[in-house]
Amino acid sequence: MNILKTILENKELADKINYKCDIIIYPEMRKQEDADGHITWNIDGMAFGADASGGEFVLLSDGTIGFNSSEGETGRIAENMTELFELLINCPCFMDFLVDDIYKDDILLRKYAEAIESEYKEDFNSIGIYDWDIVKEEISKELGLGVDNFIYYNTLKKFYNTATREPQYKYIFKENDGIKIKSNCIISRPMRD
Repeated sequence: MNILKTILENKELADKINYKCDIIIYPEMRKQEDADGHITWNIDGMAFGADASGGEFVLLSDGTIGFNSSEGETGRIAENMTELFELLINCPCFMDFLVDDIYKDDILLRKYAEAIESEYKEDFNSIGIYDWDIVKEEISKELGLGVDNFIYYNTLKKFYNTATREPQYKYIFKENDGIKIKSNCIISRPMRD
């Protein structure tokens, strides 16, 4: 939890992390957004942050980190807080890496990751608030974490292994008429052209 405390106590760092990593840390942990009691999860947890679209980052009862997206995707994304911030700092946007097929071939994963990172880096730098590489280094240094310039070798493989291991972090949505909808593995998006 030292990482969260460090961020909350440093507004400039919190702003950089919000801008680069798309996460706002809540001042205090809170109950997960459960759609007025319609959603239950197989692993208990408390929300500690959100992304810009309303997805929540959750500290699960087993110490791992889950994510509930605003689009209904739920899953474990990191083994601990350190791995979460290594993922968020080094990866352009982990939501772009929820495609199962890219992990079946190392060459495809590398090409996909390089293309996504190049696109994000160009867009990020064109805005002109921060430089992608510099802010990545600054955040990593302030949190005492490493920079991974080849995310397809380490960061993304850890992410995939965590997201697909059992038991997976899942939800059940119960409709008013009693119908129950179960979530899939978070890494289940189809490959797009």
